[in-house]
Amino acid sequence: MNKQNLYNTIDILIEKYQENDYIKGRIVNYIENLLPVILENEAKIQKQREERKQQLTTTRDEFIERFMHKNNYSYCSHNELFLTYDGLHFKAYSEDNIYHQIITTIATEKTLLPWKHKIKNNILKQIREKSPLKYLPESDTIQYILNNLYPKIFSSRNHAKYFLTVIGDCLMKKFSQNIIYIASSNLKEFIREIENQSYTYFGLSNVFQSIKFKYYEHDYKLCRLLYINNNSKSIYVPHEISKYMLDLFCVATHYSNRYGSGDKFLEQCNELSLIDNALYLHKNTPETIVDKFIETAIHQCPNAIMKSKNMIFVWKKFLEERNVPNIIFYENLKGIFRNKLSYDEETDSYLNITSVHLPLVSNFMQFWDINMREDETDTEIEIDEISSLFKNWLGKSSLIINVTDTLLIELIRHLYPDVIIEEDKYILNMNCILWNKREEVINSLEVFRIICMEMDSNDNGLKTTKSLYMAYEYYSENNKNKYTVSKKYFEKIAREIIDKKHVDEYGVISSSWWK
Repeated sequence: MNKQNLYNTIDILIEKYQENDYIKGRIVNYIENLLPVILENEAKIQKQREERKQQLTTTRDEFIERFMHKNNYSYCSHNELFLTYDGLHFKAYSEDNIYHQIITTIATEKTLLPWKHKIKNNILKQIREKSPLKYLPESDTIQYILNNLYPKIFSSRNHAKYFLTVIGDCLMKKFSQNIIYIASSNLKEFIREIENQSYTYFGLSNVFQSIKFKYYEHDYKLCRLLYINNNSKSIYVPHEISKYMLDLFCVATHYSNRYGSGDKFLEQCNELSLIDNALYLHKNTPETIVDKFIETAIHQCPNAIMKSKNMIFVWKKFLEERNVPNIIFYENLKGIFRNKLSYDEETDSYLNITSVHLPLVSNFMQFWDINMREDETDTEIEIDEISSLFKNWLGKSSLIINVTDTLLIELIRHLYPDVIIEEDKYILNMNCILWNKREEVINSLEVFRIICMEMDSNDNGLKTTKSLYMAYEYYSENNKNKYTVSKKYFEKIAREIIDKKHVDEYGVISSSWWK
């Protein structure tokens, strides 16, 4: 306000009406008597308006705060998805339903009706700014995720928490320490699915670049292990988690915030086996790891010879027992071995040493070379069948050797890399001369065929349904061999032997087969 302008205005009015005593009197009356009253009334009205506006603003803010607190809505901007959180799961929710709920709730607060559109827009704006990654998950949500990770995937709850903390670090882009996480290869599909869904919901890309599935000359000090030991096959996201992946994201970022980082989680953790495994590379060097290997897996034995190929197998077993990936390239590893052990380059062998694993290796190689044959006419032989054949071939000595199916698969892959292994269960195009599976099935079918003929003649023309199931049942009940072929293998061979026109897709055998 410019006082001089006001003075000038009054001077102009007085000058204008200086010859008019009536108007001059009115000017004096207005200024001295009416104007103060008018201004006082206007001031009161203004104050009332401001108080009412402040009250409405407070009521509006309290309403919005109550609404947001009562209704756990959030938003994924990348795919424009509204969500509701019921205290257990995040679920997709319609924007129209949110809009309807806002308007319906405002209707109960009649004083806010004039502001309903502004309030609706304000609430939707706040919801759009609220990511599910910023939520503090309820205990039920945390337990739901942990219960689906342990013991199905991870060996302890702490291991599952550590994994989630690392995932949370990645989602929040905590890359300042340049830490590399080397994960089990069987976690690859699981982590890839997490990565894909994080992009779908939040548009995050390359946030999991610090998780690797193979070691490649990384600085040991910066390496952490994310290894699991309870499954040799690829692990896919459990359906219970895939359906509610947002729950996992929320819990992961919660743990990352709560503990600070994966490393800080380990500092607070009291599970020594997890800490030792996660920090195995951080606390060691290639030299110290090889020293430990020589100390624990290798034994001095005068005049003994260990082939380089067998040494690598024993090395793999040493790493496997510690749940550690292959963390030294073989050429570098051989160089360290040759510096620490006596080595004969001509025979590619290490001298005067042996290992507890070598009797098994040499016995299995002998068993395989003597008894196993390539045979493209045979369908398959199962790993557990090879295990039984091998144990019986060893005789009493098998009692001192722990022969597992997993160990045999490792041996076959290491010693006979050209052999085809399917589903970690079936060896294809090979047979064992100790047991002619195919001939056993053929012989049993021939006997069953004769029995069908006899039953047909004894039933005086009455038809009795025969099937592959009945054929296998007869075989398994009358088999005198030590080994019994699986139903799957039996039916495969049976369908080859019995022409298609004699057996249908359900395994029912036509009487034309035995007549």
